[in-house]
Amino acid sequence: MIVTDQMDASNLPGVAVAVVQNGEVTKLSGYGLANLEWNARVDPDTRFQLASATKIFTAVALMRLVEQRRLTLDQPISHFFDEAPESWRSITVRMLANHTSGLDENLGEPRPKTVGDTVAAAMKRPLAYKPGSEARYGFTDFTILRAVLEKATGTSLPEILRTEITGPLGMAATGFAMADEDDGVRTGEVLTKRSSIYAWDGKRQRTSEFFFEPLGYGAGGLYSTARDLARFSAALDRGELISLASMQELTMPATLPDGSKAGFAIGWTVKNYRGVPVVGHSGGPALADIIRIPSKGITVIALTNAQTFYPLLAERIVDLYLPEPPVAALPDQKPEIARRFRLALDTLDPTTEAQGSRALEPLRSTFGKAYLAGVGPVRSVTLLSERASGDDITRTYQVRFSRKTAEFLAISDGAGRLKVLRPN
Repeated sequence: MIVTDQMDASNLPGVAVAVVQNGEVTKLSGYGLANLEWNARVDPDTRFQLASATKIFTAVALMRLVEQRRLTLDQPISHFFDEAPESWRSITVRMLANHTSGLDENLGEPRPKTVGDTVAAAMKRPLAYKPGSEARYGFTDFTILRAVLEKATGTSLPEILRTEITGPLGMAATGFAMADEDDGVRTGEVLTKRSSIYAWDGKRQRTSEFFFEPLGYGAGGLYSTARDLARFSAALDRGELISLASMQELTMPATLPDGSKAGFAIGWTVKNYRGVPVVGHSGGPALADIIRIPSKGITVIALTNAQTFYPLLAERIVDLYLPEPPVAALPDQKPEIARRFRLALDTLDPTTEAQGSRALEPLRSTFGKAYLAGVGPVRSVTLLSERASGDDITRTYQVRFSRKTAEFLAISDGAGRLKVLRPN
């Protein structure tokens, strides 16, 4: 069983899973414990923190308002703010939603406490890059997007989500905790059947919870259940929330000046997986993980209460629906590089790195270790591509772990020592 196997490997206390196919819910289950102190079990109605997967809801609400002609995607955001600087005339609503706005993430000190403060601080900062020239995932974009939505409707984002999404669909378990913190005391709404969040420290579970303050609710902080998310996904399949044409536009990646496609669409991430375009969003990084396969009409939803889990479970379930594509292996003329690469994955041994390199730093991090624990031991390494640039050699490998197959990028110096090593 994929879910219980991953729970054992990654020390996940509780999991909820849903699968939706062409508007019909085909899988809806809970596993393990939502609360270790009370021995409360997970079921399809357990509330989980969605973290950054909240952006999907903000994006769908945006498209609802576009369909109602209350704003347009290509409208300059300066239209909504009387004091907007000249630079904001080149930033569109679409650019906020697909992370190509150019807005700076560093808004200075003191840190903004409200949406209005964030707008004011962002207006004072020079742009970090030319709008539309690149894609950078960040917090500022969705805070300003929230301000745009609130300006267009005259109401708050939580009310927009209730009016446009959760109310019409009867998603009574989906909403914000409306949390606040004052002098170290945190308060918020009582959410029935809310799962606690835990972090495995290598020996035991410890409670762990990031504070999602209302300022960031456009970008993260929504609670929901597997049942509500399945209902939401089914409604998107059937064109009940937004038209199918709007859904297609929502999941279209940004095109950069060089013609390449960015990894972000309107509130959704976009990538090719096993040779097939998929869209979705994770959050936490894996408190929530939603993957949608448009060509097959399949959506996989995986919710966990593990703060340090790397998002692997939804992809493992997707693997049931997408066959692994054939691999065109290259003959390896420098097997010593592959040997060092495999040794690095097996042991995280710093002696495999070039002098002064931080090649293994990402995999030695909390989430890097969580990734390696989740995928299991290396079974095989296959060279897929290779190119030279000066003394450096850049290679792509297919790595078959015991639980998953993944591509890795490895850059080595002229002596064959690793300089960069990461999932591709």
